[in-house]
Amino acid sequence: MALPILALAFLALGRFSVEGGLFSRMLPVALTETGLLLLFVGVFTAIVGLLSAWLVSSFEFPGRKLFQWAFILPLAIPTYISAYAWVEVMEFTGPIQTTIRAVTGAKTIREYWFPDIRSLEGAAIVMSLVLYPYVYLSCRAFFLMQSGALVAASRALGANAWRTFFAIILPLSRPALIVGVTLALMEVLNDVGAVEFFGVNSITKIVYTTWLNRSNLPGAAQLALTAILLIGTLIWLEQYARRRRDYLTRRDSRVPPSLIKLSMPVGLLVTAFCAGVVFLGFGVPVLELLSTSINRVMRGALRPAIWPAFINTIMLAAGGALLCVSIGYFTARKMINRDGRGGWSFLATFGYAVPGTILAIGILVPLGFLDGLINDGTRAIWGVTVGLILSGSPIAILYAYTVRFLTVSHNNIEAAMKKRGLNLLDASHILGANKWRTLIEIDLPTLRPALVAAMTLVFVECIKELPATLLLRPIGLETLSTFVYAEASIENFEAAAVPALLIVLIALVPAILGGRLQGNHS
Repeated sequence: MALPILALAFLALGRFSVEGGLFSRMLPVALTETGLLLLFVGVFTAIVGLLSAWLVSSFEFPGRKLFQWAFILPLAIPTYISAYAWVEVMEFTGPIQTTIRAVTGAKTIREYWFPDIRSLEGAAIVMSLVLYPYVYLSCRAFFLMQSGALVAASRALGANAWRTFFAIILPLSRPALIVGVTLALMEVLNDVGAVEFFGVNSITKIVYTTWLNRSNLPGAAQLALTAILLIGTLIWLEQYARRRRDYLTRRDSRVPPSLIKLSMPVGLLVTAFCAGVVFLGFGVPVLELLSTSINRVMRGALRPAIWPAFINTIMLAAGGALLCVSIGYFTARKMINRDGRGGWSFLATFGYAVPGTILAIGILVPLGFLDGLINDGTRAIWGVTVGLILSGSPIAILYAYTVRFLTVSHNNIEAAMKKRGLNLLDASHILGANKWRTLIEIDLPTLRPALVAAMTLVFVECIKELPATLLLRPIGLETLSTFVYAEASIENFEAAAVPALLIVLIALVPAILGGRLQGNHS
């Protein structure tokens, strides 16, 4: 699992150079625009996610139970699909500007002012509307595990809701806030489609263009390694800053988190805020995709190529999910057997922090080397070459899925193993069952909910994944994500609507289930 990262470092350091002023010309631009994008998305997702979690966890208002799980719905929409949908809505021919011209009588864009959605600020807002649920989920879970005693004491001492929020809630929720923001920023770094569409020169996009357009693989590896070091440094600095601070309080079962009933005017304002967040993050993209898809289907213009792409997507996602869950079970078992001390398991699950574009470079190096050895062997023995059976086949995509999403399955299975404990397994061994019988009759059945949840989450992540799939797919193989990217890249949004809607509908299943499961614990 760690081989792609090691191969990336070898490729970057083994041929270190500044060919054509690569670092002097491209890296400063990439770091500047990436830094600004991360800053804007980090601040926006932190504000929206934390405020949403605080409102549904602390107050009673109309629609609260609905919004508990509705806030998670934007996770079903990949950033690149949301970007395409929002551009269609906000462009000159979109419904908003069309309405403005109809009302004002204007004929051209010069006769009225309208913000340019294709900008760094537009990218930050659109991506934040999709990624804030990472912060919401993390903070919501944190609030549910905290005692209501601190908030009750603050209110008893005369502090209002806002002072309690800034003096008590915000400082205590910092770890959960950082976790959620970090996950959101990792998704930003992984994105290729949205940033390219908005014209943002992010470091991931620069890596992509340096590799493909300039045919400079070592240069791309050097930029990729720089991005990995930047991500690792930021995470380490944040952890170092709070190394001596304690943010957790034991939950007092006698004082559960209580809900404050808001007055009707305030409650309606909160409901309007929550509805606005869900509508902008989920409603606008889905309605745009739905209307375009219905229009295309009614005209009989649905391309037959969508269905092979759909089948390829399902098969690759199923294979990636099965591999991730199988290896995740193994790594989680190693962590449990070592009482949480598993440095190798941690290294194996580091791939989630690596953007797909960067991961693809690291995967091609070892697979290309192995393909060379295989072809040398077949040529020496049979006098023929078998071609790129690893780097030029779906094996490369499955390898990328496994490295990238192993941590998703590992974390779910490890948490379930810790909660269940080892007593049942020990009892099985004492009663004479061998390891295989214990695995089949005791271990796997008791972990079934976690295994199903892990497989579902990885399955959806594989369906949404674009950068690694785009770079590693064999010639002629299309998935729904690459189909959407190809059509949207040539401004053919209508053809991209149906496959994009299929991705969203598939991803909705775990989003709704996860939201309802968390809501049941409130």
